[in-house]
Amino acid sequence: MHFLSFLILTTSVFISSSSLASPTHNHAEILRSFDDAPVLHFTLTRRGGAFPTDAVANLTFLKEELDKTEGRFNVTRREVRGNKLVRKAREKAVGGKDEGGLMGSVGLDGTWYAKVEIGTPPQVVEMDLDMLVSDFYVLTTSSRRGSRYDSLFSHSNVGSNAHPYPNCALPTDEFHLPTINVTVPLAFAHCRPSKSSANTLLASGSMLGLAPSEHLSQTKTPIMFKQLLERGIIERPIWSLMLINGQEGVLSVGGTSAPAVQLVEKQTNAELDTLGALERGETPAEVEVPILKRGLRSAKDNMVKPREVDWENGWKWSKVQGAEGWWQILMQGVWADGSKVLKNQPAVIDLNTPFILAPPQAAKAFYASISGSRPLPPPHSNFYMFPCLNPPVLHFEFGGWTFPAMQGGKGADWMGIPGGKFSLGRLREGSGYCVGAVVETWMGLGDVTQTTIAGRGRKGGGARGSGELAGNGMRDVWVVGEGFFRGVGGVFDVSPAPFPDSIRTITAVFASADPVRSLQFKDQRVGFRTY
Repeated sequence: MHFLSFLILTTSVFISSSSLASPTHNHAEILRSFDDAPVLHFTLTRRGGAFPTDAVANLTFLKEELDKTEGRFNVTRREVRGNKLVRKAREKAVGGKDEGGLMGSVGLDGTWYAKVEIGTPPQVVEMDLDMLVSDFYVLTTSSRRGSRYDSLFSHSNVGSNAHPYPNCALPTDEFHLPTINVTVPLAFAHCRPSKSSANTLLASGSMLGLAPSEHLSQTKTPIMFKQLLERGIIERPIWSLMLINGQEGVLSVGGTSAPAVQLVEKQTNAELDTLGALERGETPAEVEVPILKRGLRSAKDNMVKPREVDWENGWKWSKVQGAEGWWQILMQGVWADGSKVLKNQPAVIDLNTPFILAPPQAAKAFYASISGSRPLPPPHSNFYMFPCLNPPVLHFEFGGWTFPAMQGGKGADWMGIPGGKFSLGRLREGSGYCVGAVVETWMGLGDVTQTTIAGRGRKGGGARGSGELAGNGMRDVWVVGEGFFRGVGGVFDVSPAPFPDSIRTITAVFASADPVRSLQFKDQRVGFRTY
């Protein structure tokens, strides 16, 4: 069951039938009543279903998935810009595509996506999420794969003469936003591969880049998130993730799902107390659901009126650090069975990574704390086995707080797998060993750290030019992937600078020779909490 439907079903227990029958209380209105500011809730789905963790691990498949995952981190380069180190897309044929290919891949299995309606009449397009990319684009190919957007069939499509990237136009079209039921024109890069390109065989779809740095942008066009802020559709510069199980979750833009979860939990406990009182012969207290009142006369009136609340409460925060570009934070500790086995480990947060990736020394130290574990022989030596009857209880420490890793929430479909939620499957049929979900990665090994800065100093053998560092910078860096988000919610705050007195319009930004958006994001942080 989708999470949004679950919330609606659960809250219907506590809302009177007369309220539900009211024409001003549809399902979106009920969900929106949980929010104290405008929030867009997108239902997330993992394409292809949950990551397969069979009773017996398929080591060939796991190695292929590891190679594909590591490849996503190798399409960027680092260079020094002013007084900071930033990430930028590699030139030419990024991601193994033809020249002109954008970072990120649309329509691949194993990717989390949300459905979005674009145009008039609406065309449903699958919008893939990617935390390593910062572009917002729609890809239309001649292939029948994926979900296709065709501007010719949209009456609300408005073209422009701008071409932000090879084979990409810059139109504006209507986006039908969920939860708040608002239709708003948004600009996006609409890319069509040339007929002679192999990229025409790719799936059609959309990409929503969630990386916090504009240095990674290839199209240099405003992402959806900033356009929603500038137009006043959302008020808070945050977005959040929560996974319900291995194939369903929620993306919240402008807020979090925490108020909804908290209210459902509170009302459920209240109902249980009521049942208990009735069994004891006592008079139960009346239970009510606080539904906020909103006007429905216009899109502006349909917004939730902000209240003076501290939405940051309950989240444990960590500041983004390292080369600017990804959501990299400090993992203060790795705990196994109640013991802190590692401390102060840099970690990149990435939803589409199906494993927890650990650098070689960290992986060895981690598995050394698990009795009976050892690495598999080549060619699968990135993976470790451990006794199925001795799975570790794993916690990661962020913001001074420990969070359960790969333990899942209620209803998570990990039960019955040998070795528990930490296992990728049994080593072989009848074996007492299982394959661990913490996988050793060799990304960044051999990186050269010498560089030329503004034409001075030394340049390492792996560097490509002035100011550029060699390698992907992932040496000694963990990747905290999908498994961590089961039972743990994440909120990502981009903290924009204050609005100037006169905010430039989207049209003015497009006309700029160097399109720098009016919202300048200066600091980022990541917060976690358990559900």
